[in-house]
Formats: sequence, structure tokens, C-alpha cells
Amino acid sequence: MTDLATDLRSRPDRLGGLVAPAGLLATGLVACAYVAAVNPNHSSAYPQCPTKLLTGLDCPMCGATRAVYSLLHGNVVGAMDHNLLFVLMVPAFVYAFVAWTATRMGHPMRPIPIESKWVWGPLLVLMIAFMIVRNLPMQPWHWLNSASST
Repeated sequence: MTDLATDLRSRPDRLGGLVAPAGLLATGLVACAYVAAVNPNHSSAYPQCPTKLLTGLDCPMCGATRAVYSLLHGNVVGAMDHNLLFVLMVPAFVYAFVAWTATRMGHPMRPIPIESKWVWGPLLVLMIAFMIVRNLPMQPWHWLNSASST
């Protein structure tokens, strides 16, 4: 009998833990619906990257909106052409969201240790290296830039 009482008492906490993930998911779905409907390859409705605007260089996230558009339309190769690093990081984003949601719902999952210098250090190095390499004008690296290709 006490197990049932404990379960009933913990249920509001579990439902309360779902509010933030549900809000984030809903926001993400609305954003994805907009990107799917308004092609960033042919629209000026999206802001330009400040790094690209000021320096003419692609930052590590340049092309991510076009990559999302391509992914939403089932074009993985096109998405990788816009931003390879972003596409490769999508599974980590999904896992982080699922782990966060499950933990808030009372089913702990091992989170990505984002507080660790062993995650931030290599990720920062990878992003800087990606930015440098994708801005090289010579073969074979020029395909890593974020240039529009529908």
C-alpha cells in the first residue's frame, strides 16, 4: 500500500518535470516546421551569420539552417554539404535531449558531461579546426564551406 501511495505522490513531480522538455520540444518543432516551409537557400527571411557578415568567413555553425532544411527533406548528403560538423553532432543533440527529459521524468540516464574540460576542450579544438579547414579555398577542402547548394 505504501508503494502505491509513494507512486501517486511522485506523479505530479514527474509531470512537472515534463513541462520544460515539452516546451523546448514544441519550440523546436515549430522552428523546424518554419525551416521546412521556408527554404533558407532561397529566402532572405533568415538573419546572416555575424561572423560571415563581418569577416566573410564561415563560422563552425554557418550553414546549419540550410543543413536542417536538407535533413527535414531527407537530403542527408545536402545537409552534410552545408555543415558536416552540425550533421555529425545531431545524434549528440538528440541523446542530450532524451537523457535530460528521461532524468526529469524520474528515469535517470547518463548525461553528456558538458561541464567537463575533457568535453569542452576537444570540442572547442574541433570547432576551431573545422572553421579553419572549411575556409581554405584549395582542394579538397572547399566543399566544407557553407555555400548554398539546394
